[in-house]
Amino acid sequence: MANFDAQVEALIGLSISDSGTTPTNAQLGQFLTDGAKEIINHLPKHLLPLCSAEQSFTSGTPNTLNTGKVLNVFRSDGDIKQPCRQIDSSYKGRVLDSDDMDYATVTDPVYYIDNNTMDVLPSGGSVTYSEVQYPTVGEGDSAIASFPDEAEHLVVLYGTIKSLQNVLGNRSSNSDITTALTAMKNAIEAAEAVFDGMEGATESVFGDEDTFTTANSQLTRVKDALDKVSQLIESNKPVSGYDAHDLLEAEDIELLQGNLSIVNTELKRAQMHLSEWNAIGDMRIKQINASLAEAQGYASEIQSRLAVDSNQYSWYEKQQAKLQADYDKGLQALIGARA
Repeated sequence: MANFDAQVEALIGLSISDSGTTPTNAQLGQFLTDGAKEIINHLPKHLLPLCSAEQSFTSGTPNTLNTGKVLNVFRSDGDIKQPCRQIDSSYKGRVLDSDDMDYATVTDPVYYIDNNTMDVLPSGGSVTYSEVQYPTVGEGDSAIASFPDEAEHLVVLYGTIKSLQNVLGNRSSNSDITTALTAMKNAIEAAEAVFDGMEGATESVFGDEDTFTTANSQLTRVKDALDKVSQLIESNKPVSGYDAHDLLEAEDIELLQGNLSIVNTELKRAQMHLSEWNAIGDMRIKQINASLAEAQGYASEIQSRLAVDSNQYSWYEKQQAKLQADYDKGLQALIGARA
């Protein structure tokens, strides 16, 4: 049988290594170990002995437990292992009274669990018991010791589901998109900086400051469009928590795409108004146009990356749902099984 990591990779279509991957080998190993523990906690009683190991101690000296699942406690009477009956720890004094109906003897010993330990009475005898153990599962393993074979595939499914959740969580922080958003904002700011330098400038072919600030000026319309773009990127527009950076962090790809669609519309509006002035030949118009073109390029890049991320995210979500259904079905079948 293939190693567990190879089985998981086949189900999610990704490579897993010691570093630089989502998840890493160490993370996958933890997912598999957690899966084995969860499955053991759901196993029917007849399968629990397959997950247990024998422990021993001398009665009268409390023995620390590793888990809360204890099976088959015995105390030797010198000839045979006598089965112990369980009592509540509050009765541990009464069973030492020979007049008590629950009196513990070497042929009718008792055990109790108290403060994370187990003890057997009468004291001084050799005790053995079976305790369910939770295995540590390595990603490079191909089998799990002291674990029912019929449940091993569920460990792989559990590890795969958690790996997909890890992948989905990692998709919320696409550094390429964040970088492109920042670059687009910088390009917009560069265009606005040219405007700021033009206000009140007498050497500009646009004339005096009144020409720049008049409500009917194409430049005022361009500035308005650029201001809206800046707000949509990271200034809480249309409302707080809904600018592009906030939506990216919130993993709301659908709303982010809508936000960027408005950004593109405003950038096109700015360029349309600039084109009406382009014939004048002022170098500052060319600088603004260059910055706007750069910003649109980054906007297109973001849209493309979002489309890829959205498709991958959708596939991972659907695959996770399928695997979760398989896992739940398999676990229910295991729980309902009888020896």
